[in-house]
Amino acid sequence: MGTVLLLPRCDRTVAADSSERVTPVIAEKFDVVEGLARKNTSQRQVPRPRRQAEPQTDGANPLPSAEAFAPTVPASLSADSDASLETVVNQQLVEHGLVDFFQHGISSQSWAAFDRLSEARSCYVGTSLSNLAFLVGQERSGDNSHLHYPIPQIHRIVPWKPEPKTSGLQLRQSLESDLGSFPAKDIRDALVEAFFTDIHPLFPVVDESEFRQSHTNKESPPPLLLFQAILLAGAHVCDHPKVAQSRALVKATLFRRAKTLWDLRFENDRITLVQAALLFSWHVENPDTVSANSYYWISVACGIAFGLGMHRNLTASTTAMPVFTRKLIRRIWWTLFQAAVFSALDHGRPLLIRRDDTDQPPLTEEDLVEFDGTKNQKICLQYSIHNSTLCEIVADLLDMFSPGALQRSGAPQHTSFIDARLASWLMLLPQGDDFSQLQLRLHYNAAVLHCHRTVSQHADASSLSSSQRICAGAAETILSIFGTMIQEGTVQRCYFTALTAIMASAIHFIRDLRLAAEHNSTLLALQSHAKLESCFPILKELACYWPTANAALKLFQHVLDRTKCTMNAHFDITETSTEPISLSDKEFATTDWEYIFSTLHTDAPLPDWSSLEARLAF
Repeated sequence: MGTVLLLPRCDRTVAADSSERVTPVIAEKFDVVEGLARKNTSQRQVPRPRRQAEPQTDGANPLPSAEAFAPTVPASLSADSDASLETVVNQQLVEHGLVDFFQHGISSQSWAAFDRLSEARSCYVGTSLSNLAFLVGQERSGDNSHLHYPIPQIHRIVPWKPEPKTSGLQLRQSLESDLGSFPAKDIRDALVEAFFTDIHPLFPVVDESEFRQSHTNKESPPPLLLFQAILLAGAHVCDHPKVAQSRALVKATLFRRAKTLWDLRFENDRITLVQAALLFSWHVENPDTVSANSYYWISVACGIAFGLGMHRNLTASTTAMPVFTRKLIRRIWWTLFQAAVFSALDHGRPLLIRRDDTDQPPLTEEDLVEFDGTKNQKICLQYSIHNSTLCEIVADLLDMFSPGALQRSGAPQHTSFIDARLASWLMLLPQGDDFSQLQLRLHYNAAVLHCHRTVSQHADASSLSSSQRICAGAAETILSIFGTMIQEGTVQRCYFTALTAIMASAIHFIRDLRLAAEHNSTLLALQSHAKLESCFPILKELACYWPTANAALKLFQHVLDRTKCTMNAHFDITETSTEPISLSDKEFATTDWEYIFSTLHTDAPLPDWSSLEARLAF
């Protein structure tokens, strides 16, 4: 047998045979079965300290060292084609479910619009601040009285009892080898470097110095769950050819391994669990936003973090907790806070973290000190500070429009105080066009857009005009920011908040387009039409990394097609009017609008799943 790693959390001992021979079929395997069997007994022994202060200087290769994966079809994947098939099915459900919901679910008078009543699924659209709730309200002519709608099935159909070949349910014969498998060394190294280069500076949930030291130390390797989660997040941004050509399959494979380790409760360190849950939020598993994906995993991370007391200020505490652990906890906490606030804004759901429940002070330069005693200068401290401050404002905005607050006040409160804080935040924002600055401005404009489009639904004439101008400026700025990101090749670094922002912009342009059509303002309609279409290339670019962008693209194309029909109906009314028609009006009435729209609007191609056949050496 090849290298056998026994990694129970409290005693990461290693046993390897002297030959360390690895065959092309069994490569870089972790003995999960034996590890699980010894996990309970090892916990009764005196554990060695997890972190060893002495850096490794023997030049050891990253663990594990074997590189015997076939360059084409990996054994672990070829032996289980159901896994890749399930990935394809999930991707298709992600892309088409939203359009089906808008076509048939919103207007349905029956709860059994998609399935039998006993099997019907429901969709909660969230508070009025969310993208989905606002768009649904527009589809229903401003009617926001409904909170739930029927939605198509977003999971595969499963039997009542698991069958031997049911994908994802059986304990595969290859479970032992699958969970301890890693990509070939060059790909594995590329994934790790991509994570620490593109994600970690703005998402510092891992102690880089400690991970890199343990990564090259066979005697004290990193936690297996954390390692697999870092590979997963790295696959989101990695440009290695074999990763880029099958990114969805690569991420699905890595997530399956990491998630199975999670489900097996193989990791005992709760800090590692918080780290892994946050890293899982970089992956879209399926169309389910309730029991999977970002909001779910962030909520799991919050629950564990609260249990660990990560939300408390330990500055004056007499705790014996090591200083570098306290600093890591603070970096994790503030990253979690930012993710939790924007996830609540995105979905229109309750805040997972409320400021009154925490007394953690803002991050400082000293919090960048890592395990090796040096500051990690790659971490963007100013980004974390500014984004956390913005999230505090957004959290207050979410509180203002929460169901309880609206019930107590009877109507939405004025947002002048929120506006003043947003303005102060923007004026204090340093100038620059690096990715961190672009990301901050993206978040700011998304917050402004969410705030004022909601305000405009209840505003008087003067306030309405002001809010509409603010929304228009924010939506166009978001497009400009994405244009810069695409030009500089940094769009892959975007978190799910990028989808929140571009969807908010597209929804604003849809609203403008409908208003223009209702008032027969053709020039404004064409302008809004062009702005909406300018969102499509951005969504296509994001879809390379976030499959839900494809769902948004199909949805907006569907809405655009319907709006075109509405506009053509208005133009037909103009043609048959008995009012005198001037020369300009006559030319206007005979314009071939269908041709104009067909040249402006191009359908997005369906994803090319043929690349899945060229699988990665996993």
